[in-house]
Amino acid sequence: MSESNAVQERGDIPEHLTWDLSRIYADWNAWEADVARVEEGVDALKGLKGTLADSAAAFRLALESMLEVRQILDRVYVYASMRSDEDARIGDHLARDGRGGTLAVAFSEAVSWFEPELLALPEERLAAYRGEDGDLALYDHFIEEIRRSAPHTLPEEQEALLASSGNVTRGAANVFNALDNADLSFPTVTDEKGDEVELTKARYSRLVRVTDRGVRQAAFEGFMDAYGGVANTLAANMDANIKNHVFYARARNHSGCLEAALHPANIPAEVFHSLIGTVHDHFEHLHRYTALKKRVLGLDQLREHDLYVPLFPDGEFAFDYDEGCREMITSLAPLGDAYLDTVRGGLEQRWIDVHENAGKRGGAYSSGCFGTDPYILLNWSGQLRDTFTLAHEMGHSMHSWLTTHTQPFVYADYPIFPAEVASTFNEMLLMRHLLDATKDRDRRLYLLDVFLDQINATVFRQTMFAEMEHAMHRAVEGGATLTAESLDAMYLEILKSYWGPEAVFDEVR
Repeated sequence: MSESNAVQERGDIPEHLTWDLSRIYADWNAWEADVARVEEGVDALKGLKGTLADSAAAFRLALESMLEVRQILDRVYVYASMRSDEDARIGDHLARDGRGGTLAVAFSEAVSWFEPELLALPEERLAAYRGEDGDLALYDHFIEEIRRSAPHTLPEEQEALLASSGNVTRGAANVFNALDNADLSFPTVTDEKGDEVELTKARYSRLVRVTDRGVRQAAFEGFMDAYGGVANTLAANMDANIKNHVFYARARNHSGCLEAALHPANIPAEVFHSLIGTVHDHFEHLHRYTALKKRVLGLDQLREHDLYVPLFPDGEFAFDYDEGCREMITSLAPLGDAYLDTVRGGLEQRWIDVHENAGKRGGAYSSGCFGTDPYILLNWSGQLRDTFTLAHEMGHSMHSWLTTHTQPFVYADYPIFPAEVASTFNEMLLMRHLLDATKDRDRRLYLLDVFLDQINATVFRQTMFAEMEHAMHRAVEGGATLTAESLDAMYLEILKSYWGPEAVFDEVR
């Protein structure tokens, strides 16, 4: 295998293609200084216990002190997490990420008295406070949300106990991160050019879409075999993680994990069930697409490694990163000059970590917190979909940027439920731009197929994952233990129902 086909180390990536986290902290010493501030703040918050009923001034002091420490904590936590995501093999970064998590638990313990104490205050007392201090009106919605959660808020001692459990129950997530991003090994495969390449997550995403079916199959089997080799470990870890969810849902008197997950965004469970039912009612459209793909590709069997190959490969094209940035900016013009100026500034200020490197977290995300720039993690693989991912994550980042620049810290976050609106809208703008920019028949057919794939990924596939999550949680709530065999069977049934009778899936991987 040539050196160029090996997974590059982070130090080999040009600096301008990495994010500039020094805009958050100049170095780890600056981070440590804020860690110390959080630790001092946590101790001070403990001393404010029992003061909410004293006066409007005492109430405001406790509330604003809590929010001030939380703002610093968010910065500490986000920075350590992103540095860890650069290369999960670096022990010092993992240790600091763990310290951030431990600080978060300590903060939760230190303020565990706040909500029970607030709920114990009569509404008349809170109204009097607002009359004495008009600035407290800013926190009306914040207080309303705490009151809405009253049925799921426990007595102070139990809240403290639940808060302290965080260091234990986040273990499953930490184990998966270490396994998935640092320890898991993928095989070498032959790509469509005949070169031996080390398989990675980003390369798999590309190779499973090439026209050479043998390459697709080899990439698919190599990728699945890597995870299959640790199937029992993954299943046990998933079982532990979902048992965590069941524990917290029951401890907080929710009727189930679904209701507990939807509660923070105030979404009724009926909305989830309506989504599942509506998608099921329209399976025929996805099944027609599957049948079309089988016919166009001329296959006797449409197997799992055939599901993502383009229908019209003659029109396939892609952009490098710089080209992708230019196309994205052009496509976002309808959002206005101020929006575009902020996006351009983000690109110049290195909001984005572009390329895959050994140990780097897979996938893509937008991160950051109040008082920092938003940051984007990518794993650019040389496909057109990378440009769409860039536009998608920039939608999230601009949503965050606009929120933090127009809202106070207490409201500078947004619930997960509407979070995908801005990102998906950016993808639609990019697709419209690319379709308008070309009259080439093959390229337009290719783009339309990409559009169909996006609809599948955004609507059907995400709903499929949600249904699988719900099925796993329901099983554990019913007393089952998740195993590799039970998870395989559960997922296989869902795969077949979504993709339809034309797709063939292996019973055992």
